[in-house]
Amino acid sequence: MFDTPDHMLPSAPDLQTASNEEAQAVHDANEEQIRIEHARYARLFQSLVQEEEQFHKENQKRIQAGLQCLFWIPLLFLALLFLTESEKVIFLLLWIVSLFILAAYLIYIEYMDFQSQERLRRYTADETVSYSALIGEDMEAIEETVVELLRQIDERKASSRRKMLRLLGKQLDAKIPVRKETDHE
Repeated sequence: MFDTPDHMLPSAPDLQTASNEEAQAVHDANEEQIRIEHARYARLFQSLVQEEEQFHKENQKRIQAGLQCLFWIPLLFLALLFLTESEKVIFLLLWIVSLFILAAYLIYIEYMDFQSQERLRRYTADETVSYSALIGEDMEAIEETVVELLRQIDERKASSRRKMLRLLGKQLDAKIPVRKETDHE
């Protein structure tokens, strides 16, 4: 129908070059899209990590407030107990109930923080994210110190017991006369 002169038709190498250039352009566009998505996910992940760290810091403050309440609420009930002529059992019950509520609150905060840390560890899929305690990082050092103090106390108690037994033995030896055996036959 339409006859196009041969010099107007693209040659086979020209078609191949054009398709390679189009494929390269598509490939470059896909790589750019992947880089943009990767940067977006990296920013999203960084914001997630920052939110988790902020949540952990807020939980540390909540735990500190809860521990302060464990100190101040009994003092408040003690003061009310002595300042009022009310029934003492009521204050005792209120104090016990408040301690249970505070303990439940502290356990809840610790559990939520632990879950948050575990979620963060799962998201990162490596062990570089470590769980940091809410109360303090030095709990193991404190535990070792307490164990050492208890060992020293046990040694002192054992030493005191040995001294007491020696003194008691000396006193018993001094007070009880040695009876000579005689024949009663």
